[in-house]
Amino acid sequence: MFELKTKEKIIYSKSGRPKSVLVDYKTYQEMLELIEDNECIKIIQNRKSDSNISEEEFQKRIKL
Repeated sequence: MFELKTKEKIIYSKSGRPKSVLVDYKTYQEMLELIEDNECIKIIQNRKSDSNISEEEFQKRIKL
């Protein structure tokens, strides 16, 4: 498991509710990478479950 170490700053509204969060740029980049990696994992899992197609069908799909 990957752990992000952040030094975030929470900005509150006048009513005392959290409104925004500031993080340093490096942490932001790491968070984006984790989100992208997660999306790639979902795509791979979906394709594994769709692996019951013939090679011909696969070739047709990749040409589109």
